[in-house]
Amino acid sequence: MGVQASDFDIATNATPEDIINMFTDVRKTGIEFGTVTVKTATGSYEITTFRKEYGYSDNRKPDKVVYAKSLYDDVRRRDFTVNALAYDGKYVYDYFNGIEDIQRKIIKTVGSPKRRFSEDALRILRAARFASTLDFSIEDKTSESMKRCAHLLRSISKERIFSELSKMIAGGESLKILFDTGIADYIFLYPHHINQDNLKKGSYKCRLADVFCKYPSADMAVEELKNLRADNKTVGTLYDILIFLNSDTDEMSVRKLLSEIGLDNVSVLLEFSGQSRDVLDKIVKEGYITGINELAISGHDIMAMGYPKESIKDIKWFLFNKVIYDISLNKKEILQDLLNNCPIEKH
Repeated sequence: MGVQASDFDIATNATPEDIINMFTDVRKTGIEFGTVTVKTATGSYEITTFRKEYGYSDNRKPDKVVYAKSLYDDVRRRDFTVNALAYDGKYVYDYFNGIEDIQRKIIKTVGSPKRRFSEDALRILRAARFASTLDFSIEDKTSESMKRCAHLLRSISKERIFSELSKMIAGGESLKILFDTGIADYIFLYPHHINQDNLKKGSYKCRLADVFCKYPSADMAVEELKNLRADNKTVGTLYDILIFLNSDTDEMSVRKLLSEIGLDNVSVLLEFSGQSRDVLDKIVKEGYITGINELAISGHDIMAMGYPKESIKDIKWFLFNKVIYDISLNKKEILQDLLNNCPIEKH
């Protein structure tokens, strides 16, 4: 495809024991699947012995793995023809017409689609992801089998599903293929609220917000993400964007937003809403404050002025609500002067 590879899967007929005897620093990182990691001066390399797999009672992983002698036996268990190519430095081994399918921009399983999807149901979502991010079509038999086997995704962990979904959101044109194949009904709580239109161009977080922007409430979108086992930071970002979506973007409003949701989320919010970053960049250059602990006055300073200890927090919030709109006020002497107008009484 003319795209630079980001990594390579290394396979060999040498057993893990052979590899351990060949190299000085070998870690048994996946020995149950025939995988070891060789550490060298130039990096770490995962090496897996050719293998055959038998039985997939949980539609996720093989019940039994045995070593194979030939490359053909190893690649015939791969998911799609475009992923079943091997290269030895000189020659490309293409037993299943993978190169032709790449040229034709076709996603097609190696052998029986039903068998491949029954072995690991996540392959159903992977097929959709490849088609979406690479702008490939899915071969008819493979597509039909995806629809018939979509219910098997219920047996796949939410973490694995969200990992594939995230890649699709990051690089795909839209999520429409999930609905064309029936996948959406088995991975989302509220599929009818998912945005099926073309996603906004931009960062992953911006596109993630676009996926869930049609939900009736931010709480429902958060429930969806939590069900997908998304990490708390991702969930929090989505919530902040949906809650503050209609916020003003003048300087005072942006300074207030920075104090509530932080720089990263404000940046995504502006990107999602198509607003200029000029105001934000100006504020960042001048400086801003996001919490009471960033004030240039301490609790000891406040008590030294005669205020009781139990009033420190309320006083800091009083000062904070002035400084967030004018960072130039965040100097100890100025803050002390501001306390002359504080409604909280001294001792």
